[in-house]
Amino acid sequence: MMATGIGSLPHTDPEEACDVTLRYLREVPVWPQLPHRDFRENMYAQYSEGLPGVVIDMERRKVYCDTSRDLLPDIERVYGAYLDGDHDSMSISAEFAAGLHAFAQRVKGEGKRYRLLKGQVTGPISFGLTVLDENNRPILYNDELADAMVRLLNLKARWMEAFLRATGASEEVLVFFDEPYLVSVGSALVSVSQEMVVDSLRMCAEGLTCLTGAHCCGNTDWTLLFKAGVQVVNFDAYSYMESMSLYPEELATFLENGGTLAWGLAVNRPEIDEENLESLARRFEEGVELLVSRGVPRDILMERAMFTPACGLEGVSPQQAERAYELTARLSELLRGQSD
Repeated sequence: MMATGIGSLPHTDPEEACDVTLRYLREVPVWPQLPHRDFRENMYAQYSEGLPGVVIDMERRKVYCDTSRDLLPDIERVYGAYLDGDHDSMSISAEFAAGLHAFAQRVKGEGKRYRLLKGQVTGPISFGLTVLDENNRPILYNDELADAMVRLLNLKARWMEAFLRATGASEEVLVFFDEPYLVSVGSALVSVSQEMVVDSLRMCAEGLTCLTGAHCCGNTDWTLLFKAGVQVVNFDAYSYMESMSLYPEELATFLENGGTLAWGLAVNRPEIDEENLESLARRFEEGVELLVSRGVPRDILMERAMFTPACGLEGVSPQQAERAYELTARLSELLRGQSD
């Protein structure tokens, strides 16, 4: 019953953000994404280095792909790196992830060993639907560009695993793929098949030797993530507990096969001020009872649980973000003590 974070914090100083992360997430710290520090740390701009045709408009705070020019050399460069396993050529620079680089330096210099170090990459469906071309068409619908995009994200994830491992500060690494746009899959507004979701996520995780996870902060078909082959599935248990209970058999199978369910119980809104350890523990117990009533074994729910905030915390104050981390960590300690 370990505690970790989704990634983003409202801070602008990387060192302060690392202080908060390492103070509370003492077993599974996560490197902090800092979108308020620089637009390039937005969850879509952050992984765009090397994307064919990419344009980052800092003034308009927009990232898009210009497909009006010849993208073939850039696409070939991504494919070449992918085929060669050259993830270093698609690394994430400090300008795009100051929190990641500060975090790596901190944990490397501490001399501690953590259970896990957590990183995150924006998932292919969310990235492909959010990043548009010059005609405002999602790049996910451009077959050549979408294929290169998925391979680029795979290289980013492989590089991140190697980068975090190189700190020597953990027994293992956990890389999440963040997929907020899975809430739209199946709607009339988004033309994305279930097969595309599963195949794209599987390709993003290809070649990784670490643990992998996926996060969605809304209502989705959770079987897609179970099928994608990740070891950890993270959901907003504060607002969408009922949605997980719709798939009891699939959830039970996922857990019985070694999967972990990460409960996002510390709300990522100002309402966190009204929550306390007892209220979050009560929400967890209510969620467990709901899933048990649908047929998921209680023992495996307790055994295969992690805890996180409900989603990223860039939308709250630094004090509220710290409270969310503190409550998440204390909840993990409380429930682990009860299960021992």
